[in-house]
Amino acid sequence: MIKDPDASWEGPFPYDALAPAGVTPWTTHADMRDVSFELLARHLMTPVTQQAWDELRVVRRRMLVDLLLYDVDLDAELPVAAAEIDRRLAVETASPGHADEATPQERPGHPLPEATARLLDDLIRFDV
Repeated sequence: MIKDPDASWEGPFPYDALAPAGVTPWTTHADMRDVSFELLARHLMTPVTQQAWDELRVVRRRMLVDLLLYDVDLDAELPVAAAEIDRRLAVETASPGHADEATPQERPGHPLPEATARLLDDLIRFDV
């Protein structure tokens, strides 16, 4: 499972906080109710892990946390993505006169289109 990179969460993400106790998104609800005993036995019960356990032991709250997770099989997806990148690079380098066919936006020294500039402005933030 991959956490949504754009999702914000106040404090540590519950599954991250409870990972030392063996909690994952696949932990059953019955097992989740007993996680507090595991935390106490391992001396891991802190205010942070208590809050995380509170978030995950209630079904409605856990469903909200689970909405921020994506079930992605990286072992299967990464080779497909790498093959697509290789294919696109091969097409780009194999086309004769590619530099001559570049659009004005791809030529050095030409300003970016307005939509691209706005997108970059949204993506690049200098939070100090």
